[in-house]
Amino acid sequence: MTHAGGELRRNPVNGRLAIVAPGRAARPSDLGQLATRPAAARACPFCPGNEALTPPEVDAIRPSGDADSPGWQVRVVPNKYPALIGMHEVIIHSPDHEAELEDLGDGHLAQVLGVWQRRIASLIAAGAAAATLIVNRGVGAGASLEHPHAQLLGTPVVPTLLLEEQSQFKRHQDDTGLCILCAEIEGAGDRTVIAGDVAAWVPAASRFPGELWVAPSAHEASFLAADTAALARALRRVLSAVRAATAGAPLNLWVHTAPAMASGPFHWHIEIAPRTDGIAGLELGTDISLVSVDPVLAATAYREALHGA
Repeated sequence: MTHAGGELRRNPVNGRLAIVAPGRAARPSDLGQLATRPAAARACPFCPGNEALTPPEVDAIRPSGDADSPGWQVRVVPNKYPALIGMHEVIIHSPDHEAELEDLGDGHLAQVLGVWQRRIASLIAAGAAAATLIVNRGVGAGASLEHPHAQLLGTPVVPTLLLEEQSQFKRHQDDTGLCILCAEIEGAGDRTVIAGDVAAWVPAASRFPGELWVAPSAHEASFLAADTAALARALRRVLSAVRAATAGAPLNLWVHTAPAMASGPFHWHIEIAPRTDGIAGLELGTDISLVSVDPVLAATAYREALHGA
């Protein structure tokens, strides 16, 4: 049984969007509890054999077996506790209850990224103005279930942050004729973690300590055009480095891709935010981040950690 979705509202004073979804308070949580619960009682809804605990799948990579049965490698189901009805999906990356994205082989991770692309395209085709894919890892990052997965949310309007990014892209192009993200990649210098077809760097004005961005070095507006093989290799390495350098801290990951009706310039990117510090009153009251880690030192730590990735 699915639960009623929420309502998208806009604060008239500051223009910020909020989804009010009381039904999500009923979603299950196993984080921090599995070690004290008997094996027979764990019943992770994302593990093979428990497919009946989720809504019927809408997509899968399945070498064997029938729909909603074991035999899958990647599985997609509607979120049982949706933020917005019909526009909220869960992408289960692997049957392995312990395997994070960086634990998957490059081939499997490329398949996962291909499913991300396919599902984003599906929500856009279904009428979403924008689709945002997120990964929450750990209680400190807002996760409620331990089994690694992504959530994909389509919204009927373009989120405020994405609109702000679009505005900055257009302003920079109008002023210089160039892409602002291409300029960021080229100018990262000591903040560069990986260079090549896919770049990774720590932004100079990070919102989170050790925040890391990943994007194609060549200009590309839509994540749907991404080379999944090249991205898988880079993403696996940087996620491994982040885990090593932050001692496995909780993290959030999200994909920003061009909205459905984008008319101006854009360059897709993935943002990774290790959650090593909390958000306090300054950030909440001013929307100005206070970051205690030098971006150059963060990038240095990631580069050093790459040797074992």
